[in-house]
Amino acid sequence: MFDEKALNDFYSEISSSEGMEIATFQNMVASLFADNRIDHDIKEYRLGSNSWKKLRDEVAPVSRFLEFNHVEANRVRFPLDNHTPDCWLMSSNGNDRGLEVTIESGREKYHLATELNKEGMGRGFVGLQDDDPQSEFNHSMSRPRVMYSSEQALEATKQGITRCLSRKNQPEKYRHIYCLLIQAHLNALPRDRWDAIKEELVREANALSFQEIHVIGDVGNDVWGFQIK
Repeated sequence: MFDEKALNDFYSEISSSEGMEIATFQNMVASLFADNRIDHDIKEYRLGSNSWKKLRDEVAPVSRFLEFNHVEANRVRFPLDNHTPDCWLMSSNGNDRGLEVTIESGREKYHLATELNKEGMGRGFVGLQDDDPQSEFNHSMSRPRVMYSSEQALEATKQGITRCLSRKNQPEKYRHIYCLLIQAHLNALPRDRWDAIKEELVREANALSFQEIHVIGDVGNDVWGFQIK
């Protein structure tokens, strides 16, 4: 059973000073998610509530990033202390690199999860930004589900990622952090459609102090992403 006790035991292991071998970490994440969970814990994870927030917003995106990308590191460690960075990629030569994680359109994700928890089914995309007024979220979520165009999804996601970049453009805070990882809802469109916004995102990303910036999708069974710096 993957419950809060198992989750906290997992947190203890990945936050230890020696970290955890990446292969072991990935196997453990897969094993945990394969275990049975009670409905309450599933809903808590969707919302990123309480103990489940770190798993949803830090651990799971890094796991997908490591699955999708070849990373030159042996171990991984999550401090889980609300300080920068969110994760350390650790190498046997002592060249540890910090990884900061942020979520594109987090407020929309919360509202979509709330609808799914309440109704048992929900929509996958609305197209609102984190700084939109609550009235816009209330209005959108009260309407029946509607179709969206590729252009709408591209523009909304581009704005969301750009907002993430703007908020992390703090050289004094992040100058020593190697990589920024942005989780985005890339399952909203087929993979080839995202080429339309990459060039603009690359220009925006170049202004930041991180040496690398990656975008990763939020779906575990079809992991995909792209690099913008």
